[in-house]
Amino acid sequence: MLRYVYIDSLLTWFFGIVMLAAAIPHWENPYYFLGSVYAYKLVDSGLGQSTAILLPTFQLIIAICLILRIHSDAAHAITMILFGVFFFVQAFAFYGGLDISCGCFGPQHSSTIGITSLMFIGFLFLFAVLRMVCMMFYRGVAIHQKS
Repeated sequence: MLRYVYIDSLLTWFFGIVMLAAAIPHWENPYYFLGSVYAYKLVDSGLGQSTAILLPTFQLIIAICLILRIHSDAAHAITMILFGVFFFVQAFAFYGGLDISCGCFGPQHSSTIGITSLMFIGFLFLFAVLRMVCMMFYRGVAIHQKS
């Protein structure tokens, strides 16, 4: 059980840092991020602008919640959902033949969507799902042991 606590802390920090690393460049260069949103060809101009404004703010709030452990269960659930959405959006773009930057970490650190970017976000999603499952199991065992 003690190992779970250490792994959970490590994953929480890691997810928080990833969210922060994605949010900051989007804040610093909103036009680049807006271009990235449009490049996926999934939304119209109005929804694209809303996404480009709201997503970095949302990522920053989630990063702060994860790092400071504020409402961490909700922050982890939202992180898992975001990683899942990011994975499926990238997979859609990749299999649709779009040769675009993932737009994940700003213009200097974003890679072209491909197997590497899909594996990275896929592993993040997988670890987020596993973390949620382990958390439910850990809490279930802890509650059962108290009975």
